[in-house]
Amino acid sequence: MQKIITSGATLLIILAMLTSCATDDNILWAQNLKVSDVSRIEAVRMPAMYNERYKDFEETDFDRIVEIINNSKGKRINNPEGINGGCITFYITTTDGARHTFSNNGNTYLVIDGVSFDAGYDWLSTWGEETLNDKVPDGFEY
Repeated sequence: MQKIITSGATLLIILAMLTSCATDDNILWAQNLKVSDVSRIEAVRMPAMYNERYKDFEETDFDRIVEIINNSKGKRINNPEGINGGCITFYITTTDGARHTFSNNGNTYLVIDGVSFDAGYDWLSTWGEETLNDKVPDGFEY
């Protein structure tokens, strides 16, 4: 009987370790995105001046932005705290027509397609300084 209990406990520990080490699908998508997968990248910053909230990036910028996305990391946060601060969101349209969101929420959370991650201030604070140069277009879908 003791052997069965020990074996069961060991199995539970192994399953718990595998679950806690599993990488989230959103992080995997971000880490494996290729420039050749991207057809469009737009960004919106809030809050910001009315005419400095939006940018539709040129293809020459894709490699730099995809590199930021590829460096994604963090632990999934199921109930993130509300943030009073700035947010920049990249809207990535892939060649298959899918549209993904990739956000830096107040240098506190990385948010990929609505899923929040604790990615660390040190990393997040290095990539949110994009210069946006236009107002958000009428009809833009957030």
